Amino acid sequence: MYLVTKHLVIRNFKSEDLPQAFAYLSDPNVMYFIENPYSIKDTEEFINNNIKNPRVYAVAEKTTNKVIGHVIFHPYEYDEIYEIGWIISKAYQGQGFAYELSKALFKYGFDKLKLHKILAVTVEGNKASLHLMEKLNMTREGILRKQNWDHGKWIDEYWYSILAEEYKEYNS
Repeated sequence: MYLVTKHLVIRNFKSEDLPQAFAYLSDPNVMYFIENPYSIKDTEEFINNNIKNPRVYAVAEKTTNKVIGHVIFHPYEYDEIYEIGWIISKAYQGQGFAYELSKALFKYGFDKLKLHKILAVTVEGNKASLHLMEKLNMTREGILRKQNWDHGKWIDEYWYSILAEEYKEYNS
């Protein structure tokens, strides 16, 4: 995949992305709602797996080509339904990059791939992702109560989606 937005490039990972990917994947603040921070070995394995079988794509700043995060974008159970998810380096959070890359992938998914639905999942407490999903006009489909064991307690998981017809309505 190779998509260009106003500020970003969404592309396949390359082995030389390792240092920049490790910088955000090893950050406990960035990984707080996802999983434990990655070691350098975990990061190398993550990149190699996504070079071989791309399901997660590098998000690079357009002017510098610096990898500032990644986006999950792959089929979920059916070829017409994709999952989207994002991780952005702490220094780049709150600047609209996750919104910008999501809008580009919605356009790509609905216009080019002819998807039926794009879904996203987050957990209780991840206010930034919850806010982003709502800003993207995604609909909360459900809550899986006390679904995830996280930081010593059970927390809820939230499922959001947007359908092709909703996307077209919001973007016409």
